[in-house]
Amino acid sequence: MRIRIIITLLIISMRLIGFNVTARVVNVDGKPIENVIITVNNRAVISRGNGLFKIEDVSAEDEIIFHKITYKDKRISAGDIKESIVLEKEIISIQGLRVIEQRKKELIGSSEIIIIKSKHNTGSAADILRENTDLQISGIPLTGEEQKIIFPGYKARHTLIMLDGIPLNKSGTAFDISTIPAEIIESIEIVKGSSSSIGGAGSMGGIININTKRANNNCKVNANHSFGSFGLDKHSLTLSAANSKVQFYSFVRKSFARNDFKYVPADDPDTLRTRDYNDKLIYDANINLSYSGSIGMLSYKFFFQDFFKKLPGNIESLEWFKDSRLTGQSQKHIINYSGKLEDYRIKADLFYSLDKSLYDNTRLDSLLLNNIYLAILARNRQQSRGIKLHSEYMSDVFYVDWGGDYRYEDFKYTDLNYPDQSIEKVYRNNYAVFGKTQLKQKHFPYTTSLTGSVRWDNTTGFNDHTSWKVEPEFSYENYFKIFLGGNVANGYTLPSYYSLFWKGDTHVSGNPDLKPESSLSWQIFSKLELLDNSFKVTYRHDDIDDMIIWIRDEWKKWKPMNLSSAEVENWDFELNLKPYKFLEFGTVYTKSSAINRSKNDPNYGSKIIYVPDYSLDIHARLKSGMFTGNVSYKLIGEQWSNSEQTTTGHQLPAYDLLNAGIEYSISWKEFEFTPAIRVNNILNKLYEIYDHIPQPGINWEVNLGIEWKL
Repeated sequence: MRIRIIITLLIISMRLIGFNVTARVVNVDGKPIENVIITVNNRAVISRGNGLFKIEDVSAEDEIIFHKITYKDKRISAGDIKESIVLEKEIISIQGLRVIEQRKKELIGSSEIIIIKSKHNTGSAADILRENTDLQISGIPLTGEEQKIIFPGYKARHTLIMLDGIPLNKSGTAFDISTIPAEIIESIEIVKGSSSSIGGAGSMGGIININTKRANNNCKVNANHSFGSFGLDKHSLTLSAANSKVQFYSFVRKSFARNDFKYVPADDPDTLRTRDYNDKLIYDANINLSYSGSIGMLSYKFFFQDFFKKLPGNIESLEWFKDSRLTGQSQKHIINYSGKLEDYRIKADLFYSLDKSLYDNTRLDSLLLNNIYLAILARNRQQSRGIKLHSEYMSDVFYVDWGGDYRYEDFKYTDLNYPDQSIEKVYRNNYAVFGKTQLKQKHFPYTTSLTGSVRWDNTTGFNDHTSWKVEPEFSYENYFKIFLGGNVANGYTLPSYYSLFWKGDTHVSGNPDLKPESSLSWQIFSKLELLDNSFKVTYRHDDIDDMIIWIRDEWKKWKPMNLSSAEVENWDFELNLKPYKFLEFGTVYTKSSAINRSKNDPNYGSKIIYVPDYSLDIHARLKSGMFTGNVSYKLIGEQWSNSEQTTTGHQLPAYDLLNAGIEYSISWKEFEFTPAIRVNNILNKLYEIYDHIPQPGINWEVNLGIEWKL
């Protein structure tokens, strides 16, 4: 009996003895949650930026309460606390305002995702990416000019552009990302690395996924007017409204620019000439309507653009394209549904797009008007439609997404002057099934994860293709975090309609025997995080086979051929610092090597054209109260414009750019005024990123914005 009494007293005394609790608070994705209020016995602590907290002198039976707005409260005994406390999101309604959980990343399955939150009130997706990334953007950085994203060592056609998870690229072609207005963009996700197992064909270089805005308050009206260099004049109006069930977002914009900048002609470098016949007039419109209820979330999105663009062409052959122009319309319809069935989330996406344009080059001088290959009046028409069905399951350690999609695409080219040059309607059907899974184990302070994705595609006219990607990652977290990871993947890109079916002439023609391009890619990275500061090193290696290039055959005729193989290597060094709450600083240095490995090519061992040897991107952002200022500096290294590299005559020199902008917000009652000014190419550098395609010197834009909250 005495022994039992002693044991009982010992147990009671152990329960009464206080101990310390150290853990961290995370969301269902394992991301730390800061500023969580943690209370016990009339005491409270708050979680830090990395989610860590410490409570001293508690007993095992004390109840600890975790509270943060938009998360469900959690109560747990101190003795039951493990390394991590997981809080779930909660939907709440406050006088018509609906706070919902942040949309899950559509591209889950890649440890290399970079997310850019957009705060732009004017411009395009190209401007957002130019200011916030080190990615190379081809084209002239002015309103209405075609601009495309290029991952180092690849072509623009190897970048897949997605809008809310829906691919925008037509088969084998690059997408003009400047056609997506900045006003409708909520965020942009960037995946560096071959990702065909996630997005399908066309993502050998990487993926850009653009997430569009939705209404987030009762009612709001935004009006913006922009003016600037080279005749720039833009007007836009945005209306958004929401209650607990319905959200409405609409946007319209008119943009005009002459783009008549000065450039240095190659035949007379001591003079300046004007880039004439370069007017651009564009109308944009967007509607986003969604409903949330017991059935789930249903949304409809509509995107429309009407454009008139003059295309002066290469400055070496201006007379060949005198006053040429492109007019047309583009429309996109997307329907999304998301519903929950027990532990599964069911998703369905339907989309339809139609692009029509008319190219007119009939304003030539009389001596050139009879040239069948110059005096072109032709219509282009491309249509695509499809559906994607998939299901998600997610727990603390396991995520799986599986489903399938179907896509139909057709193309027609009609030459109104010379009907024999027309291309009758050709089409493609694509059927695909896919699966993505992630296994994550947390043993605080260690976390390991393994992500895998696979996709099988069946496309009209081509062999079936299976894409895959494997991504391991390890992290250690204390007062700092260390990440080690990488991936290995394959990818492919289908030939475009033009490269396959272009009828051409005695000098140029398409090649219906083209095979898809393919690649094998692997990369590793290491990242160190300390509070809001980080340093990351990434190495990427790609082997590309059957790259499509244009060469002259035995009859001296230009044709696209699967003759090229390439080896691409990239080193990225990225540093981000936040020494003060109001100041951010970041820099990325990339060293690239892209070598021709085609054994039957006389240029074997030469560098791939238009791949800079290096690039340096430095940016700083200052935010204090209602004032925001930013400055960026870019240095782009030398790049070759020709495969014959025996002399430096075909090497474009390095160039650097300095850009800066300021913005100030003024609040008055329900109104907020936001004047902003941005100056690009402050150093007034005259340079080229492609042979004979000049870039503008110093230019500026002023934006006057007003927001009215009803």
